[in-house]
Formats: sequence, structure tokens, C-alpha cells
Amino acid sequence: MSSWLRKEFSGAGIPLGAFCIALNLMLGQVTALIKLPLYLDSFGTVLMAVLAGPLSAAVIGFLSNVIGAGLINPPMLFFAPVSIVIALFTGLVARMGGFRALPSVMIFGLLQGTLAASISAPIAAYLFGGVMMSGTDLLVIFFRSLGFSLLESNFFQGMISDSFDKLVTYTTVLLLLRRLPDRLLSRFPGSTYLKHA
Repeated sequence: MSSWLRKEFSGAGIPLGAFCIALNLMLGQVTALIKLPLYLDSFGTVLMAVLAGPLSAAVIGFLSNVIGAGLINPPMLFFAPVSIVIALFTGLVARMGGFRALPSVMIFGLLQGTLAASISAPIAAYLFGGVMMSGTDLLVIFFRSLGFSLLESNFFQGMISDSFDKLVTYTTVLLLLRRLPDRLLSRFPGSTYLKHA
């Protein structure tokens, strides 16, 4: 595993990782400030998973949560497992060729959103009472008003917000990759799985 991780971080992997952490924190903070009902805080993790690999992306996702918890919002630390799952799932999808075409990217983005919602809902419900001080809180309140339990409300909120969030993230990453020159893409191990991107 350590040799695999070294391979993913080799060459341009380390500067890409630093950039992806900054991207996660910046986009997450912007969406939180303007109260959008989505996150965009895993954009860098997804980009890292596709270009470098799942293990390095898991490290980047975890570090994003740790740094974000220290600098921005302490509860971010508790959602580190979600970032790790996003990284591993995305890395697997990329290695299956899932980032070669828009239809597959959209399908896998929605699946990723469902997976993320399943993991984050219990964390938000049981550790934070379902209130995260973000635009998604309105959806939790809405489902609670319909009589759903706190866990169910957080899960349904996640199914909407996370699915839309990951659909946007996956699609945007694909569009970005399609505009990067082959000379740059070839510096990353994941480029072999993007031949038709």
C-alpha cells in the first residue's frame, strides 16, 4: 500500500494534492457563506482521485477536513470518513473508465451522492442534531415538518443535496479534464484511464 501511495504522490502528485486541499477549503467556504444547498467541498478530492489515485485522494480528503476543522469549522473533522469514502469510490470509478464520458460520469455522480448521504446523515443527526448552519438546514427543517425523524430528515436532505452536489462536482471535473492538454495529463498516473475523456 505504501508503494502504491508513493506512486500516486510521485512527480506532480504532491503539488496537485496541495492545490486540491486549497480547492476543497475555498469552494466549501464559498458555498457555506452564500448558503447554497450543496457543498462543493470535495471537488479537489474528486480531482485528485481521478488524476492521481484513490489512496492519495483519501489522504487529501482527510487533510482537508482536519485543516478545515482547525481553521474554519471544527465539526468538519467528524465528516472526514465521508471524504475518505468519496476518494476511494471516485478512484475506483476513474479506474473503471467512468470518467471517459458524460453519461457515466452523471450516473456515478448520483451514486456517489447516495453513498455520501448514507454516511453523513447519521453523523449530522446524532452528533449535531441535524443542524450544520448551512443552506442544507432548510431541507432538514422541511422534512422534519412533514413528520420524518431526525435521521430520516438528514438522509433525505443528503439524498437531494449530496446527489446534486456530486453530480455537479463529477460533471465539472470531467469538463475540466477535457480542457487540460495531454502534456499535462500525462504527468499523472490516472491519465491512462482518461484516454477518451
